[in-house]
Formats: sequence, C-alpha cells, structure tokens
Amino acid sequence: MIDRGVIPKELIGAYQEANKLIETAYQEGKMKPLKAASNDIDDQVIRHMPLSMAMELKKLFKERLDIDFEAVDKARLKAIQKILKKGKISTGEEYELVLNRVDEIFADGDKADEAKQLNELLTAFDKK
Repeated sequence: MIDRGVIPKELIGAYQEANKLIETAYQEGKMKPLKAASNDIDDQVIRHMPLSMAMELKKLFKERLDIDFEAVDKARLKAIQKILKKGKISTGEEYELVLNRVDEIFADGDKADEAKQLNELLTAFDKK
C-alpha cells in the first residue's frame, strides 16, 4: 500500500515499523502476535479505511498472497455461529471476534437480534 501511494506520508514510518514487527513474528513462528496483528488489520479495514482503499488492499492480498476473502469471511461467520450455538465466549480470541462482529453490525437494524445476543455474550465474558 505504501508503494502504491495510498498511505499518508505522515503514517509511513508507523506502517513500516508495524510491518517489521509482523515480519519478525512470522519468521519466529509467534502466532499470538500474528493473530493480534490480523485482528487489528481487520478492524482497520472494516471500521476506518475508505472503501476504495479496502478494495485495493483486498486486491493486493489476492494478487500477492492468494487470500480469498470470501472464504475468510465465511470461516469468520461460521466461527461466530459456533460461539452463539455454544452460548459463551471461551477465549480472548473469540472475544475479539465477537466484539469486531458487533462493531460491524451494530447500525444494521436487520441484525439487531444478532447484535443483542453477541452483546450478552460479551457482557457475560466480561463478568468472569
């Protein structure tokens, strides 16, 4: 994204530093920081990135990494359904997944029931 000129020049240093940290975690096989980085990237794309930039990023990931975002999204939704079916959040990773889903759907009136269920699970997890 830096090479394509879509990152503001004021943020390039921060992006380069984040890229170094991600690369180091990958080379060292540290899954926890990689998952956290992935969640952060998802959050940035979903909540903060303009649609045109998000589409460009998805295109870049498809070209360079052969990542099928439809398959990733289906897997994410399937994981959320499993959490709903079991009726509780068991891990921090599940918590982040549910929290991101609530952020994604909170303004969609058609998904109000799902948002309510997910919020109840988040509240129950927070009480632990």
